[in-house]
Amino acid sequence: MKIKGHEVPAFQKITAVPGMLIFGTCTVVIAKVLFQTEGRGRYGTKKHLYTKPWLQTVAMFIGMLGCLLVLEAYRLIKRKHNDALVSHSKIYYISIVPSMFDLIATSLMNIGLLWIPASIWQMLRGSMVVFSAIFSVVFLKRKLYGFHWVGVCVVVCALVLVGVACIKSDTGSFDVTHELIGIFLVVGAQVIQASQIIVEDHLLHNVKVNPLLIVGLEGLWGTIVTIGVFLPIVGNTPKSWGEGFHEDTIDSLYMMKYSGQIVGLTIAYIFAILGYNMFGMFVTNIFTAVHRTILEAVRTFCIWVVDIIIYYGISRSFGEDWNKWSFLELGGFVVLMCGMFIYNGIWKIPGFTYPSANKTEDNDETKPMLEDDESSSESDLEKHLNSSSD
Repeated sequence: MKIKGHEVPAFQKITAVPGMLIFGTCTVVIAKVLFQTEGRGRYGTKKHLYTKPWLQTVAMFIGMLGCLLVLEAYRLIKRKHNDALVSHSKIYYISIVPSMFDLIATSLMNIGLLWIPASIWQMLRGSMVVFSAIFSVVFLKRKLYGFHWVGVCVVVCALVLVGVACIKSDTGSFDVTHELIGIFLVVGAQVIQASQIIVEDHLLHNVKVNPLLIVGLEGLWGTIVTIGVFLPIVGNTPKSWGEGFHEDTIDSLYMMKYSGQIVGLTIAYIFAILGYNMFGMFVTNIFTAVHRTILEAVRTFCIWVVDIIIYYGISRSFGEDWNKWSFLELGGFVVLMCGMFIYNGIWKIPGFTYPSANKTEDNDETKPMLEDDESSSESDLEKHLNSSSD
């Protein structure tokens, strides 16, 4: 397979899809299982849930930071150095801005994941399409066709169905208020991530570096700021604010000390984030937007199936069950995928104007990820941001 005259490495061809699906599923499933895991903390022997969304954000950034090690290892193996990094050295400090957007968005989504099932959480992230479309027109002045807006409307309908299913399928774990807060936090986080695309587009429009460098630097800044600023802040908020808005970091460390399961899951989560970013880049190199949309749909379905298997096959303390409202969630999932397929032009609606095939292909072409540091284009970056870090 060749893309833009470059031969895609055989390793990428073979591992891209299974790697992206496996690690992409693991990131969400492990995160939810961690929040459902109990352990002893700093105040005695009584166990409580590991509801630590801010420390989970740190783990995500550490996983992203690992991309720098992967990139450096590649350079050492190939014994190559690209002077383009020097000419674009501003990336090292400019990347702190989008990393702050990522920090806030990820933390809000992690808090939301405390109170809603992993499958619902992943489906609600589809609202990213809505805000990306609006921001692309308002801020980037890009033209969207009529079928794009039809897709956006279908996605909105799907999100309503999924939200209703979440509230109605109350298992007794959380009250409706917390579930509503979780839904709004996840959707609100997509506004922030859509804003991140705009910021990246403005700051890095003339900077062409390897996407792994961008991801790694955002992981570096995110780790530093979360540990140095946000963990102390949420550690000193009133306990009455509740989980997610107050987090005792010392208690988190004690729980890790007493629970090998929590430590193991956290390490697995870090490697899952690293793997998802790596194989996500492979997928971007090889496949078009059409294929990536289908793969994201499969990933969402995999998350749901794995959660159900965990609940019925391993322990009913983890995962999620199947109940009568799951059929409504399934309907919402189908409608969501229809909206995504319409928005991406996979399903063409008669009577609507579509961009020419040549133009679409030009926009989808990319180069191999590790070919060199100038192999990434602005469109590559935007595609990666739309897929998110986890």
